[in-house]
Parts: sequence; C-alpha cells; structure tokens
Amino acid sequence: MDSRLLPLVTLLYILSFLDRVNIGNAKLANIEDDLNLTGNQYNWSLAIFFIGYVLFEVPSNIILAKTKPSIWIPTIMVGWGVAMTLMALVTNFQQLMTARFFLGAFEAGLLPGIVFFITMWYIRSEQNYRIGIIYAGATLAGAFSGLIAYFIMDLDGKIQLSGWQWIFLIDGSITILIALLAYFFISDYPETAKFLTNGERALAIKRLKYDAGSGHLTHFEKEYILAAIKDWKVWSAMFIYIGIVIPVYSFSFFIPAILLSAPPFILGSISTIIIAIISDRLAMRGKYTGACIVGIGIFPSVPTSITWLNNNLAGNVKRATGSAMMIAFGNIGGAIASQIYQSNDSPEYINDVKIRNPEQILAGKSDSEIRNLGDSHPTFIYSL
Repeated sequence: MDSRLLPLVTLLYILSFLDRVNIGNAKLANIEDDLNLTGNQYNWSLAIFFIGYVLFEVPSNIILAKTKPSIWIPTIMVGWGVAMTLMALVTNFQQLMTARFFLGAFEAGLLPGIVFFITMWYIRSEQNYRIGIIYAGATLAGAFSGLIAYFIMDLDGKIQLSGWQWIFLIDGSITILIALLAYFFISDYPETAKFLTNGERALAIKRLKYDAGSGHLTHFEKEYILAAIKDWKVWSAMFIYIGIVIPVYSFSFFIPAILLSAPPFILGSISTIIIAIISDRLAMRGKYTGACIVGIGIFPSVPTSITWLNNNLAGNVKRATGSAMMIAFGNIGGAIASQIYQSNDSPEYINDVKIRNPEQILAGKSDSEIRNLGDSHPTFIYSL
C-alpha cells in the first residue's frame, strides 16, 4: 500500500507547504518594493493566510467525511492553485491580502484531510511513521524551495514579470496540474480500492476492524461532530499543537538566506522520520512529543502529536472533526508566528524569545506535574 498511497499524498502536501511559504522567497525578490508595502503590511500578508486556514479547516474535513478524498482533495488543490497563480497579478496590499486569504481557505482541508485518509488505511501503530514520512517530505522541500526560487528569479524581467511574480505563477501552475492528475490517482478507501485484490481488500478491512473495533467506520451524524467538540483529548491536543506550530512557522517564514536555508530543513526532515519510527515501535506518542520539543527539534513534534490524537479518537466522523479542530486551532499559531519577527526588532529579535519560550512550555508538562496527574495519568487503568 505504501508505494501506491504515500508518494502521491506526500507530493500534495509538499505543494501545499511550498505554496504557503514561498512568499518568504518573494520577499527576497522585492515584492515589498513592487507593491509599496510599508510598516508591518508584509507580516499581515502572512497572518491573513491563517485566518482563512483556521476558519475553513473543520468545515473542509466535514465535507471530506461526507464525500470522498478523490473528489474533495483535488478540488481544494485546484482552488489554492488558482489563488496562488493569481497572486502573480496583484498590484497592491489589498489584493495580496485577498489572494492570501483564499489561499489559506482552500489549503485548510489538505493536512487534516491527509491525516484522515491515512487513518482509513493504516492501523494505529503504523500511522505515525506514514504521517511522519509525509511531513518530512514537506520539511525536506523547504530545504530546496529557496534553491528553486533562486533559479526562478533568474526569469526576472521576462515578459515584463518580476521574479516574485514568476515564483507565484510557476508554483500555482504546477499545483493545478498535479491536482487535475490527482482526480484519477487517489484511491479513496480499502473497500473501493481498485489496486487491491479481493484477498488484500479483505485483509486490509479486517486489520482496521481488529485494531479500532466496531467504531472504525460510522455514518455521518451530527452527534459524532458534537462528540469531538466535547472530547477533552481534542482540546488538550489543540493547546499542545499551537505550542508546536508557532516555532515551526517562525522558522519557515523568516529563516534569513535562500541558499543557507537548506541544512536546517534537511536536519528537521531526518529527525522527523527517526522520531516517527521510534514512536510507532514503542507506542509512546505523548512522551515522544515532549522529547521532540525539548531535545531534537520542532518538526518531528508535528506528526507525532497529530498521530497521538487520531490514535485516540474512534469513528471516522469524530476523528475527521477532532483532527481538523486540532490543526485549525494550532494554526492560529501561524498567525502569531507571522507577527513575531518585526523589522524594528532586528537583529536580536528579543520578542521572539519572549513569545516562543512560554508557548513551547505550554506544549509539555514537567516531571512533577506528570507524577501528580492522579487518575489522569496515562498509566492509571480504570476498573469496570
């Protein structure tokens, strides 16, 4: 299954990641001067993306649960590809803000959609590695996005387009092309996958039912959405995730030099895969989420924390809703991250330290707090 599922969804997420952060490369290609951006207008053009992203994340995943991945995921891809392409035509701050808002609105459904898709194919002990591979692909893409943009900017002045316009135009066109192909290549679920034999299909379905019980598949009902909204696990995961997302986007938006951005992203990609493998082998999601934050880096924390929540939500509708809530709330951190590095704080950026330290503390607990969890401690087992 890996060879049929992972390459495509990894490519889709790579495109979404590149399209949301390529504005950082556009900044180096003089978009601020060409659009006469002043003060913090560039920062707000980053933040507006996350407003659209947060508002449409849960509705998008609910629509996905009611339809199917092969229809909904390519459709939102076409939407953000068009928004990305139109960004090449903006001439002022207001138009840039509008385009970035719709880019966020259409991209909102992809990551929670991919997570939902993975949970419908793989048992819980296999999910973190697959989600880690997908996220690592995007992290690795961040290493080379600057290099790609460097060569694209050589087109500066061709047919009267600036380098930043070429970045948006080429990236958006590639996204639209891949989206159109995705309509034909995404396999929805094991029950309908054409590449599986009857025996393979029966085995895949049996594995999922054995792993998650009878609650693996549920019909679409409002009660399952409400169940996700009322679940404490969803809310705790939301606050953990926002503590992870702020440094991720601070890193992605503001790493300073195109050619020197590759090594940190490459190291982040490697650590993401290693932690995902360890987490699946030992089934210690929560502890490894904290370990990633403290010891190894910000990137591995994303797939590990997402997998932890999805492993603990039964029913596809509740899981789709809860996952989208977590990612939507967490990406408020993206809007916060876009405002951390202000030009007048250069070069020390003291406010970055003041903001990022407390929010990373939010994502974890001390040893003393863990010992005093009482019947909320993960090792406590209830009697029936």
